[in-house]
Formats: sequence, structure tokens, C-alpha cells
Amino acid sequence: MYRIGILGTENSHAAAFADIVNTPGSIYENEFKVVALYAHEKAPSEAIKAKHPDSGIVICDSIEHMLPLVDCVMVTARDGKYHKDFALPFIRAGKPAFIDKPFTTSVGEAQALVAEAAALNVPISGGSGCKYSPEILQLKDEIEKGEIGDVTSAMITFAVDLDSPYSGLWFYSSHLVEEMCTLFGYNVRSVMSFRSGKHLMAVARYDSFDVVMNFENTYTAVVYGTKGWKAIKTTCDGIYEAEFAHFAEMIKTGKSSMTAEQHIVPVRIIAAVKRSLETGREEMI
Repeated sequence: MYRIGILGTENSHAAAFADIVNTPGSIYENEFKVVALYAHEKAPSEAIKAKHPDSGIVICDSIEHMLPLVDCVMVTARDGKYHKDFALPFIRAGKPAFIDKPFTTSVGEAQALVAEAAALNVPISGGSGCKYSPEILQLKDEIEKGEIGDVTSAMITFAVDLDSPYSGLWFYSSHLVEEMCTLFGYNVRSVMSFRSGKHLMAVARYDSFDVVMNFENTYTAVVYGTKGWKAIKTTCDGIYEAEFAHFAEMIKTGKSSMTAEQHIVPVRIIAAVKRSLETGREEMI
């Protein structure tokens, strides 16, 4: 039985993962169990514990309190500025970690996390669950099969709150960025950002086409190619289950399905979007 600790329980993702694992009859009930919770405020942890009264969940007072109680962790704090400090003590103790979106709120922190995990041979996973959106994965398959032809341009739309108390742009932008990288790859060369009031639009430049990142309160993707075009509405159906399935496989095999590039590049792209907003110039990734 693998014992899971969740750090940052104020996020709805924490409750979702606890439900997936600790609900009676779960497909994971003989393999995994959420046994410990930690957050800056205890009320969200108490709510999760109350929902699963027979799970023996411990609400921890500190990271040090949680360390000996768990075999692996899921860092789900809303504000990515806490992710590195929450995850590193467990990675240094040899405990695998899932680190939710945004992976971090700085490129340096992302690089440090990935480098330390690699040096210690501790597997990590995480980022946005929207990369597992069923519609995104279906569209990715169609692109890879050449059904749209060579991609000539695209636009992805997803919500963002530029004034979010959880590090502003960082809080939600990872969803759109990781959907884009899932569809078109991680080799973005540069970005140029444009803000009109509360609306943000940015252009991501690949080698042979551009993608408009339209940060708007709707959820769609449109891809144009040499054989035609395809437009979809995207959902988050089943993404928590998909994320946990990848996490569970990582714990059991000791190997992550994600590469260093998949962790670091989305952070680089968001940082470049932010820099472009500040400088008014195209910013290299």
C-alpha cells in the first residue's frame, strides 16, 4: 500500500484526488491511500478528512510532520510559488512527487526541481491535467495521422485571470500552454503578447507556423492545415483520473511518463508571455 500525502489542499484538485483514491470501491483501494494532508490553512484539509472519515487521514502541522508518514506526495497548492518548497523535501527524501499546475512560477525553480529529481533518480510528474483532455488527445491523433495536412496556423482558447491572487497569469495559463504543447510540440521559438484591458492574447512562433494563445473565458481549439481545418470545443472530462493514472504508474514502475522538457518548457513559455507583456517585444523562449 503506497501512502500519499497531499500538500496544498485549498485547491479542488486535492479533494478530487482524495476522492479517486479513498472512496470505497476505488480501483486503487488496495494499492494507494491518501493518509496525510498539509496546507497553510487547515479548513480545506478538515473538509477532505470529514468526507473520508474511515481513512485515518492525519492533518499535518508542517512538512516535517508529513515526511515520515508518506511514500509519495501530490503538491496541489493553488499558488505555484509554493510548489518548489513543498516538493523538494520529499524529493530529497527519495519520495516521488506529482506537482500540479503551474509546475512553478519561475524558470529557475522549474530547472532546480527537475535537476534535483534527476540527480537523485526520483520520478516526478504533474503540470496541467488539460493536456489529457479527451478532445485535445483526439485532435492530436488526427494531426499526427496527417488528416489536417501540414499545420499552417492554429488558435487555442482557454480562460486566465491576469489579476489572480495566486501569482496572476501563472495560475491558469498553464492549461492553455500545455494543451498547445500537447498538440504541436515543445519547440516554441518565441512569443509576442498583447493585452487589451483584462484580455490577453499571445502568438507562439514555431518553426513553420504560429499559434494564437487566446486567453478568453471559453474553451476551444482551431487548427488549420494544408488539407483543411478542424475546430473543437474542449472539456476537462476525466482529467483527474488520467493524471492519477499516470502518477500511479510512475509510483509502481519508478519511471515518469513525462520528460524534463515537458516540465520546464511550459514554464519558459509562460515566463516569456509575461516578459513580452512588460517589454512590448517578441521574447525568445
